[in-house]
Amino acid sequence: MKLSPSAKFEILWRSLGGGELKKEYKFADGRRFRFDYYHIDGVAIELEGGIWRMGRHTRPSGFLNDMEKYNLAASMGILVFRILSHDISTKWLSPIIKTINERTKK
Repeated sequence: MKLSPSAKFEILWRSLGGGELKKEYKFADGRRFRFDYYHIDGVAIELEGGIWRMGRHTRPSGFLNDMEKYNLAASMGILVFRILSHDISTKWLSPIIKTINERTKK
């Protein structure tokens, strides 16, 4: 059985000792923007899919919406990590966990 990208992410995240995340976190009042995952210390994680088959994130309108979303997040002090859905691995998750742990210590 093949796992969905979010299931694979969540299993690996927990196995690496990642902290609690909120799923489908709405971060801007009056906007429909949501992050796939969000940590209370201002770190968001987006799983980006469909990049090789002109999915939503790579079509012009989706790309422009993502730019608006990520720029708004940056203006709010939110750090956004983007991971390709087909490449969820320790290579990508470990630096995110390290960043969260460093933010938590402050």
